[in-house]
Amino acid sequence: MFNASTVAILLGVLILLDNLFLLTKPALVREALMAYPRMKLPAQVLTAVCLVWFARNLWMVDFGGFSVLKNLLFVAVPVGWYLIVTFIPDLLAVRALCCLLLLAGNPVLVAVRWQGLPSWVVGILVYVVMIKAMVFAVYPHVWKRGVRWMFDTPNRHRIMAGFGLTVSAVLILSGLLG
Repeated sequence: MFNASTVAILLGVLILLDNLFLLTKPALVREALMAYPRMKLPAQVLTAVCLVWFARNLWMVDFGGFSVLKNLLFVAVPVGWYLIVTFIPDLLAVRALCCLLLLAGNPVLVAVRWQGLPSWVVGILVYVVMIKAMVFAVYPHVWKRGVRWMFDTPNRHRIMAGFGLTVSAVLILSGLLG
């Protein structure tokens, strides 16, 4: 199990690399972010991962007399995946990414619970990401609006990258101090 300092440093480094890439290759980042919502392969893969993860979480719950119905998950997951990919393909990549972020929030929070300063910083970051994921899951079209907004003016993406670098520095510093 990871401690809060390790998680804070890991998240800080990931955010650092992400924002450095945004600063060095803004045209490539803009093009990739604009194309992402309609990409089929990431949508299908992330949907499968989310459904399996969700089914695993359900499998771990004690439903008492209804526990017999857990075996239906072996049929429901592939059927559900097929139905989602077939009938809800529009902006599915964004929704699937948001679902993955929501599912990943709990293990991160559990890993850093009650561990001092880094756990507070990581906890706040996880809750902010989860709120953003909920908004994008409900309103996936806001993704493209956000990307357009970020790249509308020449310096706005630099300001956003600067904010991301600051968050990264706070995470890494809290991880090193904790």
